[in-house]
Amino acid sequence: MAKLRLAVVTDIHYGFDVGNKLGSKGPRLMDNFARAVNSYKPDCVVDMGDRISCRNRDTDMAYMRRVKDHFNAIAAPVHHLIGNHDARFMSREDNEQITGSPGGSYSRDYQGYRLLFWNPNVRITQQDGLRLTPEDMQWLRAELARADRPVILFSHVPLDNDPKDYDEEIRETATGIAGRFYYAQGHDVRRMLEESGRVILCMAGHRHTKRHREINGIHYVTQQSMTSARNGTRRASYAHAFVEVEGGTIRVNLRGADTKGFVLTARPPAP
Repeated sequence: MAKLRLAVVTDIHYGFDVGNKLGSKGPRLMDNFARAVNSYKPDCVVDMGDRISCRNRDTDMAYMRRVKDHFNAIAAPVHHLIGNHDARFMSREDNEQITGSPGGSYSRDYQGYRLLFWNPNVRITQQDGLRLTPEDMQWLRAELARADRPVILFSHVPLDNDPKDYDEEIRETATGIAGRFYYAQGHDVRRMLEESGRVILCMAGHRHTKRHREINGIHYVTQQSMTSARNGTRRASYAHAFVEVEGGTIRVNLRGADTKGFVLTARPPAP
């Protein structure tokens, strides 16, 4: 297989500042990102969602169109996911109309790899937090069953949660309610991924942090928000990633104000 090259961005929160999300810096950072991507020349670009910070439908639609103009300056194909902020006041159809990417889950093949763009439920409720629907799980199960090549899965919400993450979540949220940062069925999803024998890498955003975990042979990378304030300052992180996959090696180069690189070994796919 040829080398696969990807550019990945998440949680742009374009438009205005909310807490440590410095969305007002989004236009300049997205201009820089478009230039960097066009110089890098990836096979495709992946946007993992939360393009805007939700306020109301009209405002969200306006900012979504503006951020899409920046993506239009990129020469490579761009694949968008839907984040919880993108879905708060806008429908999946609204997102699809503006971004041009499907409002549901979909897959594409590049350089001998299958990329899954999983768009499950991202609406957070006070009662249940984040929960996957049976339809979300069925789509993923069916897509994995027909995969005939190594799989890379992209989702807005990370899938590598463990009990310690719920303790952290309760400390970080004023409500003291777990379930806003991860899916309660994360263990079930991981078991499905592991049983397929095809998945080598999962990437997500949502948590506004950078992290790598390897669980039962699958690598999980959470990527920092592009516009998160850096180390208590009013400087945005300008986080994005260039990812290269070739043979049994995965290189994830997290770029921006806080750079970090992972060189990972991909498990051989099941026959």
